[in-house]
Amino acid sequence: MKTLQEPMSRIVPLEPPENGDKQSSRTETPNGGVPLSDRDTGPDVRSLYSTPVQPSEDLSSEAARDAVMSHVICVVNRKGGVGKTTTAFNLAGALSQSGQQVLVIDLDPMGSLCRSLQIRPGGKTISDLLFGLGGSLGELIRKTHIPNLYVIPGDPNLRTLEMRYGTSLEYRQALRGKLAEVLKWKPFPYVIVDCPPSLGLISGNALIAASEALIPIDGSAYGMGALIDTLGIIKLIQKNVNEDLTVCGLLLNNIDLSTSYDQTVREVLREQFKDLLFETVIPTSPESDICSQIGEPVTRYAPSSWMAKAYWQLVNELRERCNTA
Repeated sequence: MKTLQEPMSRIVPLEPPENGDKQSSRTETPNGGVPLSDRDTGPDVRSLYSTPVQPSEDLSSEAARDAVMSHVICVVNRKGGVGKTTTAFNLAGALSQSGQQVLVIDLDPMGSLCRSLQIRPGGKTISDLLFGLGGSLGELIRKTHIPNLYVIPGDPNLRTLEMRYGTSLEYRQALRGKLAEVLKWKPFPYVIVDCPPSLGLISGNALIAASEALIPIDGSAYGMGALIDTLGIIKLIQKNVNEDLTVCGLLLNNIDLSTSYDQTVREVLREQFKDLLFETVIPTSPESDICSQIGEPVTRYAPSSWMAKAYWQLVNELRERCNTA
């Protein structure tokens, strides 16, 4: 992993939460602060790239534990409205439809992903387990109506706890330990973590627990600044806490490649970030909002749509990058 090149000496704060994550639809066409050393600066993106209730019993066997390596994929970006929740939901849906058991952890205080599935948090919530109460994260796993797809609901208290403990070092690895316990006896091949639009304690917990980060991006001018901030925090976490964390890719989302603007955006990003940018582009589609409302992944609701085809392409590309079958 390559080191950072340009000098910078400052403290990058983990920001407070912003507004919720939404993805617009258009007509479809085919910790506290983390100190940096005097030699640290923004990320060299090449160094970031990486060449239920009861799941089925075979996953609980010792042989399965040895054979299955869980990929914990954190869907993260400081900017809201880039489609993090939409990406997490449809990616998890496609993976589960391909026969893989998938666990989705909803860390967004808005809980949009689980709300679309008509799943609400119970008496004990993820914020309880991460910030005080004892117990296993496995107690919170809920089965969905989608085969092979399981979720842990988020809850609104995550926002309050973010503000209360945002500068605390005590809780920054809370999810990592709890999730590791679950994966010892339920080794889901994929765990997808949906993050809030911030780079605070909650997203930090997800990145510290993750093996890969997937960053949805849009083509807006404001989005580039948020992307650089997100890559910078990932680099700090790699250096200080989780050296195994990699970025599996940047996903261009809600794009209409029939327009010259979006074509230009794609070329600029490809020139700047090279292979870090997924070849897959998620197109603008009316199915996006419909699927969120009815709680169905696009690969199930509209399997012949361009958006569904794009998510299947993303699954194949993700498996290649993660070196999974």
